[in-house]
Amino acid sequence: MKLHSGKRKYWIAAAALAACVLLWTPLQRAVLSARLALSLQQLASGRIKQNSAINEAKIRRSYKGRDYEALLYGPARSAPETAVVLVAGLSELGCYHPRLVALSRVLAGKGLMVIAPDIREFRDFQISAEPIEQILFWYKRAPHLQGGAQIQKTGLAGISYSGTLALIAAAKPEIRDSVGFVAAVGPYCSLLRCTRNWFAADAAARPGDSYPTRFYAKWIVMRSALEMVSSPRDRAFLHSVLDNLLLEKKVPPAGPELSDEGKRWYGLATMPANRADSELAQEIERYLIPRLFSQIEPEASLGKIKCPVFLIHGAHDDLIPSTESIELHRQISNSELLIVPFLTHTHPTSAQLNLMQKADASIDTLIFCYKFSRVIL
Repeated sequence: MKLHSGKRKYWIAAAALAACVLLWTPLQRAVLSARLALSLQQLASGRIKQNSAINEAKIRRSYKGRDYEALLYGPARSAPETAVVLVAGLSELGCYHPRLVALSRVLAGKGLMVIAPDIREFRDFQISAEPIEQILFWYKRAPHLQGGAQIQKTGLAGISYSGTLALIAAAKPEIRDSVGFVAAVGPYCSLLRCTRNWFAADAAARPGDSYPTRFYAKWIVMRSALEMVSSPRDRAFLHSVLDNLLLEKKVPPAGPELSDEGKRWYGLATMPANRADSELAQEIERYLIPRLFSQIEPEASLGKIKCPVFLIHGAHDDLIPSTESIELHRQISNSELLIVPFLTHTHPTSAQLNLMQKADASIDTLIFCYKFSRVIL
């Protein structure tokens, strides 16, 4: 009986050990997904807490005669095995934007190395394909940075415009077989479709209303097409007008020295949301399609992405509609989609959610974060 009892205890202990081994990673993922979900909700509401258990540094590297800079985040008490290149959207603050810094710290606090490139083009409101090279540059160097000795997997992530650039980068032949994952928050699927929406008139708007959020993108697109304007003086003036609009500064009035062409561009930039100049908008569109849009439309890249893709979009996005991520999800076979009902483009929505809607949103976020944790852990 004692021998039988001893064997029984042995088998119970062995079974318990096996269960611990089998359940350890799922439990880790469950805990991580719960923490990520909570952090995302706090970040969306602007109530994120600071985590002091992380390392932060500004790094600089040279490549092809150009200096690239980035902010580097990592856990202070462990060596990360996963890295992510996290790219800001178009903003004068770039990687120094408070919400991007907060998100970087959240991810570093969960054990990831985070590389946030300081892409100067984005801080100067320039859209082009060049930043894709910078994304690839930092992706390739992740294991060689301080604290990266144990990096086994590197992914890409981007906010808004750069979310789509991250998708395009992940399809590049030099990394598509090795990139671990892509996460895109509020990306576009068709820049041309978005542009037509940004330039369209809103019949529901009133003349005295403030500029809608979508005009932010309209002004950036106009800025990219200023070479269309014949007069150098007009171009310089319009450049300052568009910059002031983007930075929410006082806009100078159109003086008599402005040509008729310049006045038309000025009118397009400053007209209320219930008006449009469809003819000039179409001219800008035709100018940019071969020079710019063809390089940063993602359609040709989507079928080449081999890694898991995670798409997050605010249900009330007032800049890039959530239908853009829905279409990306349809075209990318290995993708997960989370439509967040308490977000606009990057800020909390003023829409009130009932208890059931809040519960559904929390469950969807938790499931999404669990799937994401399976990839990064």
